[in-house]
Amino acid sequence: MSKILFILRCYSGFEQSLINKKWEPSGAPTIAKILEIFQHENENNVLFLYRSNNEKIRSIKERKIKIKNLSLPIYLLKTNFFYFQSTKLSKLYTEIYHFIFIIFYLIKLKPKLIYSDHSNIHFTSLIARYLNIKTVIRLMGVKNDMRDCLINNSVYFKILNWSYRAPFSLVLATQDGAGAEIWMKKALSKKVPRKTLLNGVDLSIIPKSIKIKNNIYKNKFIITFIGRLEEDKAPDRFLEAFIKVKNKIPDKFHSFIIGSGSMKKKLTNMINKANAANDVSFFSNINHSGIYYLLNKTDIYVSLNRMGNFSNTNIEAMAMGKTIIMPKSKVKEGIDIYTDKVIKDNAVYRVNSSDSIDEICNAIIILADNNNLRNSLESEIKNMADKVIHSWEKRIAWEYDLLKSINSYDKDKIIKYLESI
Repeated sequence: MSKILFILRCYSGFEQSLINKKWEPSGAPTIAKILEIFQHENENNVLFLYRSNNEKIRSIKERKIKIKNLSLPIYLLKTNFFYFQSTKLSKLYTEIYHFIFIIFYLIKLKPKLIYSDHSNIHFTSLIARYLNIKTVIRLMGVKNDMRDCLINNSVYFKILNWSYRAPFSLVLATQDGAGAEIWMKKALSKKVPRKTLLNGVDLSIIPKSIKIKNNIYKNKFIITFIGRLEEDKAPDRFLEAFIKVKNKIPDKFHSFIIGSGSMKKKLTNMINKANAANDVSFFSNINHSGIYYLLNKTDIYVSLNRMGNFSNTNIEAMAMGKTIIMPKSKVKEGIDIYTDKVIKDNAVYRVNSSDSIDEICNAIIILADNNNLRNSLESEIKNMADKVIHSWEKRIAWEYDLLKSINSYDKDKIIKYLESI
């Protein structure tokens, strides 16, 4: 296989691995597993582009990092521009810095294939257009700016639109319910091969016990939320609904909130204001064995993702046969159309939207009081998962074979293979 250069955002789920110098990812499983399978190929390299403000990451002095359990050379591209953080000037400086070093490593490493996520679309668009290097783009969901660039005529969105129309060798999207297949039809050049792939599961992972303060969850009905603590996941709406449940029926429920993000402080303030510190347990940066341990203890799993409800954590909950509450699809935006196609009405409990606080609250109470309904939902969702969701091993093998096809770049062969999976 050709020498591959992975140009990737440094995902929050990878940060602890860089800090500890030991590969134990707690997020972005598709990217993590792709890196793991390609560590056995010669001469592959990774550029992690860092744009956040974790002080421990900022304090790492090495640019080239060796990590235990991952034999790929990793280059960490981060600026030390501490002035005017989070301003337009700082962001511009960071992007220019990244661009210069991407060019440097392209010259130094001489890759034959670029594999990049869409956070670096401006850079990879230029590579696809002007350099003789094959490029594969990985879409991790469909973000608001990706939709806006199709209709907004501002200079920024016109450039973004132009970037997505580059002659990429292949575009792969994660099937998370966000409507990637609809978006790609509108946004990409018609000549670009593309495929939407559902993530996999690995239920062979042995759950690892997680310490929970004073065992305060014991003898309680467990309501779980998993996801980034950001606006598009609606963790604040989940917490509002849970607090309403707690106030209506004290001492019966406990909530696990698993994730990290910019809304953590807001959620903590909401908990303190509601005097609910003993009713909610937060967990951040835990690996999959820890997540499975908490999911095993979960009675009701709530997903309120505004951008699609077939995320990896949802898939895991489905494969484990959990009672799930999620919002109805947003047909006009193309969100969760695929979700509706594969999940029958009798397999999950749907609410009107992520903002339907009273409805979410009532759904939790109804499900907690109706064991037969929960059992029925769990049976149906497990049956669906067994038919639709594959193992990670099989899922990653598909992508590996796709990249091997890119190596020879027989376009007809690629399209034929895309149609077969």
